[in-house]
Amino acid sequence: MNAISYIRRATRHRLSLLLLGAALLGMPTDVHALCGLDGAVREQLRNVDDPEAVRALTQRIRLHGTCSVCHFTKWGGPRNEYGSAINTLLTLSDREDPVRQRDAGRRMMDIPANPLLADSPTFGELFQQGRFPARSIETPMPPFDDVSATSRSGLQARPGSGDGSGEPSYGRDGSGEPSYGRDGSGDPSYGITVAQARELVQKVEAESRFGILQLSKTYEITPEVAEALAGFRGEMLILGLKSLSPEVAAALAKSQTANVWLHSVTSVSPEAAEAISTLRGHLVLTGLAELNSVPLAEKLAARPGALSFPYLKRVTPEVAAALAKSEGRLTLAGLTDVSPEVQEKLAETVGSLSLPSLKSLDSLPLAKKLAASVVLLPEVERLSAEHAELLIGVKGQESIWGRVCLPLAAVTPEVANVLAANPSTVNLTLVGSGPLSDSLLRTLLRSRLKLTLRDVEELTAEQNRIAAEALAGESPHGPLDLPRLSLPSLRKLDSGLLAEALGESSGFKFPGVTEISPEAAAALGALPEQEYIGVERKKIMGPSGNLDFPSLRELSPETARLLLRKRWISISLPALQEVSLETVRLLARQSARLTLGIPALPPEFAGAFEEAPTEMTLGGGSIAFPYVTDLSPEAARILVKSLNRGVESRGGNVRTSKSPRLIFGGEQGRAVAGFATLSPELAKELAKYEGILEIQGLGELPDESAAALASFPGPYLILSGPAAEKLSPAAAESLSKIPGVLLISLRELDSVPLAERFARQISRTLDNLETVSREAASALCKTKQTFRSPALTVLDSPELARRFVEGNTTGSAITLPALSDVSPEAAEILREASKPMYLGLMVLDSAAIARSLSKSRPGGNLPRLRAATPEVIAILKESTSIKTPSLDSLYVPSESNVRR
Repeated sequence: MNAISYIRRATRHRLSLLLLGAALLGMPTDVHALCGLDGAVREQLRNVDDPEAVRALTQRIRLHGTCSVCHFTKWGGPRNEYGSAINTLLTLSDREDPVRQRDAGRRMMDIPANPLLADSPTFGELFQQGRFPARSIETPMPPFDDVSATSRSGLQARPGSGDGSGEPSYGRDGSGEPSYGRDGSGDPSYGITVAQARELVQKVEAESRFGILQLSKTYEITPEVAEALAGFRGEMLILGLKSLSPEVAAALAKSQTANVWLHSVTSVSPEAAEAISTLRGHLVLTGLAELNSVPLAEKLAARPGALSFPYLKRVTPEVAAALAKSEGRLTLAGLTDVSPEVQEKLAETVGSLSLPSLKSLDSLPLAKKLAASVVLLPEVERLSAEHAELLIGVKGQESIWGRVCLPLAAVTPEVANVLAANPSTVNLTLVGSGPLSDSLLRTLLRSRLKLTLRDVEELTAEQNRIAAEALAGESPHGPLDLPRLSLPSLRKLDSGLLAEALGESSGFKFPGVTEISPEAAAALGALPEQEYIGVERKKIMGPSGNLDFPSLRELSPETARLLLRKRWISISLPALQEVSLETVRLLARQSARLTLGIPALPPEFAGAFEEAPTEMTLGGGSIAFPYVTDLSPEAARILVKSLNRGVESRGGNVRTSKSPRLIFGGEQGRAVAGFATLSPELAKELAKYEGILEIQGLGELPDESAAALASFPGPYLILSGPAAEKLSPAAAESLSKIPGVLLISLRELDSVPLAERFARQISRTLDNLETVSREAASALCKTKQTFRSPALTVLDSPELARRFVEGNTTGSAITLPALSDVSPEAAEILREASKPMYLGLMVLDSAAIARSLSKSRPGGNLPRLRAATPEVIAILKESTSIKTPSLDSLYVPSESNVRR
């Protein structure tokens, strides 16, 4: 597919067009999960220490999608164990709040991944090992046996996670709150005294502003300690208790917090269940393996939103009926063998239902209920034709959100005929390696199904022919569609016939292939280039196809010569590690958009890019090195010289370049790995680059290096990583002098020169800002550009408030979901806005601020308000324009907690 055809096709797919537009502008095209809550995952990724673990995780995300970290499928749907825990801390209303998402990611580090195990690794420890934290249909999760406490020698305790002394450790540590217990070496947790509990409650309540108290590694407490912890007034109390006695349950039932999460409790006695069911707030018991109490089940089901029990092994019909009252999505991922009586009760579930571990399906009503959403039955042992027809025939399964997942072994010829007879283009995933007969494959491929054979690693010669015949004439699928046939586990591409057929239908993406035969390489390399209309409407032959081998680690010169006999629009080899100079030179010559996963770029390789083509149609092309973390100044000098093609100034910050976009440490706008530090010598060489320069995941930026970058002539300089989140005054002033556009993931802005600089360019620069000094805010407000600051935590500048009020902000409301503090002066100005306000304030203890907000004509929403003074509550009761949670449920802060 040539470049012009690509653009034309993109107009039919809004998402592709938006991403393409972003690329043309040089903006980061960061790929997020569809739910918008992947900030927690990215926070955990950035805290992984081992580069190889980072590479393994990003490889899995690239293959299976960001959504598959939290969900059973890459397009969302039911949440897995990790996603269930994330969903306890976050809701969809937090999708615009990056600060809250990052906080959730830090808290997840200390949550046990499987509370049923005596010594379960935490989600954070699994990330450190380079493993997905939970199951997914896309990528099955191996057992935890090799991540037990005895094999965690490489995992170090984070500051503040408890030092074994039993003394509280306060502050914003790895878990986000004080924690007690295991010190990282696998030793048992230590207890907490009543005095410590009371001190902890007071301190966290004050410091977190009625937020979250987390003790996820405190496994045992006394009733007296429980009573002290129950005095915490906040959003959530997280405890790592492994058992719940009636006495502790009775004490915790008096809790004043809005939510109590006991993740590691696996069973509850009838007496304890009766006691804890009287809790005023919401109760979360995600770790339950047994649930026998109907009152407790009803209490758990009353919590709004999705309800998930990843480890629950058995339920009675009465408990099933109680859980079925949940109005959100109910996921019971631990249920395997379920009696017909329980199946009938679950079929009556009010909301959607998912049973991804179910082994026997007897009830037709249950089959119909399961078919109403994403169908996940990868473990079911037998399927009747009648069940199959129900599961695949529900309206909506043909959409991008629909998915039917069944075991290949359960698809008999009779079931296959039923599946194939469905007239819709249903996304069908078959799990298991076989047996896969020729007749079964032929039947399924003659249908309109979009078939994924998840675990099939090879096809026979006859099956290659069947697949090629069925896919003949297939055009590449859309960006949100699946191809007619996907073989994500195919390891060796050894058939030219299959290579061509799969390539044409899948857009030349071969996700699992680790070896390419000469025959297959020759077939791909012999595909024709495409014709498109160039300048003066002349016909030009140009590159076609986007070649993507995300798992290929080696590419010999012999194979490369066959594969690269034609030009490709893009070539992506993010796993490539073993490669020769000849191969690199061939790759650079045959595509304007190249991603190479090589871990190092020696000087002799850097010169191989001199013949890289110039592609102005797609923004100058791109060359990405996501895993090059150590680049010598000499190699940088040679690379820059090889790729520089000139830069042209169009006035102001507008600059164009014929040089390709040069990316280090990331891809698709997402940080993968990065330079630990950017030395002044390396910065001096990179600063001579004339194209878009993107440095992702940067650890440190010395002042001397920032000074060297000040002369960077390219259109865009894009920086992300810890070094880009807070700059020294000298570094900020240096970067403010860059002639082109500076895009940086800054969180703290206290530099007037940099603020003046941002005032002259596009809004994406402000997306991550959490704090802005008054002096910087005054300079920033001079911008005439549309801007948004969803991460802003403090608004104490009247000028910045005025900027929100007077317009040029995105959206139909003034949206500040992360806001924790606003000054009376800023609040007085906000009330003049013609747009409604959405503010993330958790505490409102100023009558002056309350009066100002209540006078807003379009009104406002304070959905996270937890505490207010009596005077403020009285003002809010009289207001008709401010929406809050029930005022009767608000806490009244003590005098010591009121901010004057």
